[in-house]
Amino acid sequence: MEKSIKLIITGLLCSSIAAAQVADSIQHYGRGISFSKKEATTSGGMATADELSHRTSTVASNALFGLIPGLQVLQNGGNEWENGATLYVRGVGTTNGKSPLILIDGYERSIDNLAVQDIESVSVLKDATSLALYGVRGANGVILITTKRGCAGKPVITFDYEFKMGTPRRLPEFVDGYTYAQSMNEGLRNDGVTTSRYNQRELDAFRDQTYPEFYPNVDWVDEALRNHSFGNNVNFSLRGGGDVVQYFTQLNYLNDKGILQPTEENEGYSTQFKYSKLNFMTNLDIKLGNTTKLQLNMRGNFAEDNRPYTTTADIFDMLYKVPSGAMPIKTSGGRWGATSIYGSNPIAMISDTGYERGQTRNLYADINFVQDLSFITKGLFATARLGFDNEARYWERNQHKYATEQAIMGWDGEKNSYKNLTEETALDFSSSIKDVVRRLTINAQLNYDRTWKADHKLNATVFYSMDKLMKRGQNAGRAFMDIVGQIHYTYKNRYLLDFSLAGSASSILEPDDRWGIFPSVGAGWILSEENVFKADWLNMLKLRASYGIAGRADYGVQLFRGSYSGGGSYYFGETPASISGMKEARLAVDGLTYEKSHKLNAGIDFMAWSRLSLSIDGYYDHRTDILVDGDGALSSVLGIAAPDINSGIVNSYGVEVAANWNDKIGNVTYQLGGQFSFNRNKIKEMNEVYRPYDYLKRTGHSVNQYFGYEVEGIYQSWDDIENREVKQILDEVRPGDLKFKDQNGDKVIDEYDQVALGYNKVCPEIYYGFSLGAEYKGLGFTALFQGVANYSQMLDTRSIYRPLVNNNTVSQYYYDNRWTESNPDGKYPRLTYNGSKNNYNTNSLWVADASYLKLRTLEVYYDLPQKWVNKLPGVNYMRLFARGHDLFSIDKMDGVIDPEMTGTGHPLMTQYTFGVNLRF
Repeated sequence: MEKSIKLIITGLLCSSIAAAQVADSIQHYGRGISFSKKEATTSGGMATADELSHRTSTVASNALFGLIPGLQVLQNGGNEWENGATLYVRGVGTTNGKSPLILIDGYERSIDNLAVQDIESVSVLKDATSLALYGVRGANGVILITTKRGCAGKPVITFDYEFKMGTPRRLPEFVDGYTYAQSMNEGLRNDGVTTSRYNQRELDAFRDQTYPEFYPNVDWVDEALRNHSFGNNVNFSLRGGGDVVQYFTQLNYLNDKGILQPTEENEGYSTQFKYSKLNFMTNLDIKLGNTTKLQLNMRGNFAEDNRPYTTTADIFDMLYKVPSGAMPIKTSGGRWGATSIYGSNPIAMISDTGYERGQTRNLYADINFVQDLSFITKGLFATARLGFDNEARYWERNQHKYATEQAIMGWDGEKNSYKNLTEETALDFSSSIKDVVRRLTINAQLNYDRTWKADHKLNATVFYSMDKLMKRGQNAGRAFMDIVGQIHYTYKNRYLLDFSLAGSASSILEPDDRWGIFPSVGAGWILSEENVFKADWLNMLKLRASYGIAGRADYGVQLFRGSYSGGGSYYFGETPASISGMKEARLAVDGLTYEKSHKLNAGIDFMAWSRLSLSIDGYYDHRTDILVDGDGALSSVLGIAAPDINSGIVNSYGVEVAANWNDKIGNVTYQLGGQFSFNRNKIKEMNEVYRPYDYLKRTGHSVNQYFGYEVEGIYQSWDDIENREVKQILDEVRPGDLKFKDQNGDKVIDEYDQVALGYNKVCPEIYYGFSLGAEYKGLGFTALFQGVANYSQMLDTRSIYRPLVNNNTVSQYYYDNRWTESNPDGKYPRLTYNGSKNNYNTNSLWVADASYLKLRTLEVYYDLPQKWVNKLPGVNYMRLFARGHDLFSIDKMDGVIDPEMTGTGHPLMTQYTFGVNLRF
């Protein structure tokens, strides 16, 4: 029983070597339940603090790439501190919310509010044996994060420092002013417009730059962005304790300065992207006598970010939009350049719109008691936990409107003129509270842990949980309640059985139907304990299987109630007066219930030669009662949008493989490892509206599947258009337009000729990673490669793949690969100013293969010899390291954009880090 209490109270042991060993031997189910990995029947994966220590990341979610089988980690664009990674467990199994439940030390909290250095281990729960314990929140998987704790022993002080420098990856390259003017004329000709936008002397002025104020050539990206960002990360921790009190406390400070260039032009403030964050954490374990243990935990963070008043999205959208020849940065009169079409100047948006500063203040506190109840019966103990969270976000805004004017060239003796467009205003200050979130969590637990005659082991748990979220805004709060029973039985150290039954409720559901029942059963057979399989080289061979039900009820609140809104007016009285009325705005969802995920899993665990470990899992997930659009079930003459219906069904299946080899040859230790996962889903029922052909139906295809036209080529001439029997009626067809396949044979290309294209656009079907590392006398390296396949993205990026239309500029890549009469083999359709529905729709040209293989992390380190370290006062250990993140990518995007960031936002960054680790 003492062992079980230690698992609940202290988690993993404190030294880094011991932590790795324990992490390898413990399988966490969550809910305060942990067993040895050998005796577990669930499918799980884990990353340790040692593995995470080789990563550099401002937010913790971006440190999880390629570590745990079944966990898909997808990087997002934008400043790293604004957008953590998107996480999926075993892909996508529903048409609704797909995010897993994340628990930090048993409490639902955001992983990105942690410092990476806070984390001892990250466990991923994937099958019903563990997920059924989480009731209406378990269907999408659960990620358990354990933070570091103290241990008995001499105090250990650590100090870590990192200097980080980032460089943008794959910035867009746009044509110069002269080429843009030529492209504009070409696009108008292709549209059938006979008058050119720019005459020859204007083209000459662009080319020769004789009048740069009126016919400029501005590289807006180069003017707006510098080629690096930089930041610092400082971490201090203290760990130790005695028989009564063990402690772990840590301070982490990081900052980051972004890639904007013209940011210091204003007196008293900067408009640079800047971010700073102070994390603190203290975990205490206190022994209150021989039978009672107390755990006090507190952590929090204070963060501040600074940026121009104009949003990041708007700045980069204009950098992708404004042509080089549109206007100068500033006119000779000192005003910002602009035109009636391009009213926003990208450089002014960065440096002269004022600034916005946000502050985040988060505090998390919890207290946990464990009471030994052996005086009642041996092996019995109880746990009570109380957690409180407070998160707040504050904004300070100072807006400034800048003065603009348009410079107009005077030809043929006319005077040059300047047209004022906007006038400058003073800074306008405002502040607000953006978000305030409070959460209260109460847990109570009773455990029974006994072993009889070494043949029988029984662990039984009864668990109660109440989790209430309170948030600013009407109907924004929600609450969950769970009552769980779980039994784990081992016979003769080889036959394993898990059974659980959970009752779970959500305030999101209808009051009379909020509770659901979630059973699960798991079984295992440790073959290596059978005499026939026993061998010196075989460490473990285990078969396991599980089946059960988990749920999901993370909908919008109050869907089971209809709502009303203002609805017109009517005149009443002898002297008619208009009286406003009300109307139904939304119909209630009748019988609103939770999604039910029926999960089946089978796996094998194999360990041999004390070097090799291998795990293989196959699984099937049958998701029912998914909330889907009700339009397909009700008449279109209803007069109001149909309410959603719990009738959707999605089936998912897949396989996961994880392998690792650790060995030593002479003075060289080395490690090789990898993980591979494949997940495919199929919509079986979605209450789909009527479609006349089977190939049009979304049912039977993947969730988030692209549908569009299949491209057969490009029309080369008017004769090519007229002589084709099939007529394309989407828009006027002109030479250089895309030619689509007639799917139904009616000789007409219309909306009935769309088919499934590519793969899932949200989560790749294949996700893999492989790592290697070696060390020789303190000099070592680690490398992690991570990739995806069976993944699609839509190439519709402004100006890069959509030139000229909507007043966009033109990318050099598109210009070099466009169709023209002299380049009939061009990859992309003709330039067009007016746009064409024949070209810029969803079709097989633009639905691209987004698979990639990236070098996520490469680290080289050196542990200084002890005889050198001993010369430094008080220092016991010292490591120097250099690290790179996202160093290169092998993909099919021709080096133009990154497959993880196909939009117009802040570019993804390659990071270089140099640092030192000290231990005192």
